[in-house]
Amino acid sequence: MFLLIARVFAIVLALIAISKSYVDFRGRKESPQMFVLWTLIWIGIVFVAMFPDLVTALVSAGGGSVGIGTFLGMVIVFLFFLVYRMYVRMEAIEQKLTVVVRE
Repeated sequence: MFLLIARVFAIVLALIAISKSYVDFRGRKESPQMFVLWTLIWIGIVFVAMFPDLVTALVSAGGGSVGIGTFLGMVIVFLFFLVYRMYVRMEAIEQKLTVVVRE
């Protein structure tokens, strides 16, 4: 059950982030390179969420327990989402600052 919640959590956050990035790209608030970068990052996160055995294998190779891989995967997804949101806000502040300086 926890695995299903983790997958849904990752997919929902990825869809939100990709759609927000697409809207910013279409509104010329984000460069094409950053749109591609964030899209690839979120596709990678969804891939890892769909196949959490990869994370579990990496964690168990490092000496961790087997069940912690899914939890760590959810934490990583959430942290990437926070980083993305901070990036979006930073870009908005930078654009507003550019407008103020030009005026």
